[in-house]
Amino acid sequence: MFVMGLDVGYSNLKVSMGTKGEDIRTKILPAGAGNIDLMPRSVGAGLGTDFLQVIINDQKWAAGVEPDRLQGWERELHKDYKSTDVYRALFYAALLVSEQSVIDVLVTGLPVDQAMKDEQRQELASLLKGEHQITPKRKVTVKDVIVVPQPAGAYMDVVNSAVDDDVLDVIHNGKTVVIDPGYYSVDWVALVEGEIHYRSSGTSLKAMSRLIQVANELIHDDNGAAPGIDKIEKAIRTGKSYIYLFGQKIELKEYMENASNTVSREALTSMKKTMRDDGMDADVVLLAGGGASSYMAAAKELFSKSRIIELENSVLSNSRGFWYCG
Repeated sequence: MFVMGLDVGYSNLKVSMGTKGEDIRTKILPAGAGNIDLMPRSVGAGLGTDFLQVIINDQKWAAGVEPDRLQGWERELHKDYKSTDVYRALFYAALLVSEQSVIDVLVTGLPVDQAMKDEQRQELASLLKGEHQITPKRKVTVKDVIVVPQPAGAYMDVVNSAVDDDVLDVIHNGKTVVIDPGYYSVDWVALVEGEIHYRSSGTSLKAMSRLIQVANELIHDDNGAAPGIDKIEKAIRTGKSYIYLFGQKIELKEYMENASNTVSREALTSMKKTMRDDGMDADVVLLAGGGASSYMAAAKELFSKSRIIELENSVLSNSRGFWYCG
């Protein structure tokens, strides 16, 4: 049985896949997708072939490319992301890299505020399930789809990973909060003895996109110009600690930390209030997602008595957990 854990984000496409009982295989791609007419041409060589190509509405699309390669491209930052052509193109890119013609079980997530609603989960499942013509000569069939709250993947990742027995015991028998800072939203899910408590779970829009925007503004204040959100995001995604502005190297750490002090605290304060209203506290706080490290300081401040764990290779934690769910 071939299982795929699919995490289609606003910044990265994360895929964990493999046959049940065998080793897991993972893939991370940038979340840029658009008509190939938006792709740049090399001087004297025309359009290159260094990208995944899929068919969307009978048109050729590039998928899983750096957003800054797509000329005039605008990111889809809204709640109906799952219904966009960009989301579908990234989904097709995931099917393409699976190297399979049949996916037996596909598990993916929705922001917590959407995952609470049956119709939202059913809508996404119906979009992903069935036969998909992803290129002119390649069809992939997805037999079954499971949709869970986004941070639940990280919870399953920890439960199935090699963490020490004390942590596992607390997670299984205590109160756990999973915080998943993504590009568009920060999601959190509260679990008591492995069961989700939706009243203490939720979504905030104080996410990485807002954090990067504030960092961009701080750089502008200090240097007289701003590099732009896409440039900072690309540096973070590719693991670079700096960017260049007017030929001068700008270290990002200071600006990201200062931005985080404001944005992350605002997001987690609203989360703490939701939990307080429900009489909920946390024994363990799990930080997942690509923005995990930027929210660590705020998590330590607001959950000073809880055990706080940032998951290893946290950008993949949800998709790995989805795979374990399947």
